[in-house]
Amino acid sequence: MEFKPAVNDIVDLHTGRKLDFNELLSELEKARVIYVGEVHSRQADHEVQRRIVEGLWRRGKKIGVGLEMLPRGTQREVDRWVQGELEETAFLEAVHWNEYWGFPFALYRPLFVFAREQRIPLRALNAPPAVVRKVSRQGLASLSDDERQDIARHFFTEDAAHRAFIEEEYKAHVPGGIRDLESFYEAQLVWDETMAESLAVWLVQNPLDHVVVLAGKGHVNQRFGIPERVRRRVEHRYAVVVPEAVNEGPERLTPAVGDFLVVTPEEKPFPGHGLRLGVRLERNTDGAGVRVLDVVPGSRAEQAGFRPGDRIVAVDGQPVSELNMLHQMVQQRVPELVFTLERDGRTVTATVRFEP
Repeated sequence: MEFKPAVNDIVDLHTGRKLDFNELLSELEKARVIYVGEVHSRQADHEVQRRIVEGLWRRGKKIGVGLEMLPRGTQREVDRWVQGELEETAFLEAVHWNEYWGFPFALYRPLFVFAREQRIPLRALNAPPAVVRKVSRQGLASLSDDERQDIARHFFTEDAAHRAFIEEEYKAHVPGGIRDLESFYEAQLVWDETMAESLAVWLVQNPLDHVVVLAGKGHVNQRFGIPERVRRRVEHRYAVVVPEAVNEGPERLTPAVGDFLVVTPEEKPFPGHGLRLGVRLERNTDGAGVRVLDVVPGSRAEQAGFRPGDRIVAVDGQPVSELNMLHQMVQQRVPELVFTLERDGRTVTATVRFEP
């Protein structure tokens, strides 16, 4: 790129030409599927997604929105949201938002509300999180027949560039609970192939002009995650939009990463987002407490003494039975929280501090 992009610049990465937003929409109209990658916690990325969805809709296009955030088993509840049959709290509980996704719904709310107001169909694309976790720990061959039916039928494993990308991710990934590189790679394929299969079926079954896909950059940038896996199933034209913060060197991006660059402001933490424990959790099967699956090295949870296998039974003396309840407690923006944990038959406490 011959110039240093500034905030709000839009650049065609193939030609280096600057575009205004209407010109971007005109280019995107040439594609059936438009992928807008996100860093899940970045408000600016979600604003780019919303503007593209709203802009295409205002041009009279019949559009839909594909969602990485939710497993396809939640589609009935997603449809009820679009039809206005569920208010926000009921919807988030029905789809287990905090359990399945965990990032603040406030980041996604403007787009979800716009979709409901205009009856724009939303499509849950992802695999069940429990199945992905099992694959990461035990491998694809460990799945039961019923579990295997919940994910994509066909996996393409011959993409060397994708494999190399996953190997780099593995080196930087939290090892807790992951068996080895092969199971980690298979788990990534479960995500990408299941989302690709879900999207391909939707494209065939629905006469939509465009589908805008909201997914993490690791699933769409460089095209070997979801985009090419959809194209192998259904021939179509697609485009990849890359929002990139101005302070992260957007000038380094090339057409190998995506088709259009949208330069966003230097990101400030979204309110409440920084209040993360650094653990992966699941509800206990007996309904009592919340179980810790993994603890991120260097996180607040590790510093407080959390261990995999701990059961969180109370926070500041208040019993915890649901992930949603725990999530709300953590977002209170208090200096510290005292967690009561059950570990190997005994009770221990862990104090998590949220002050800088």
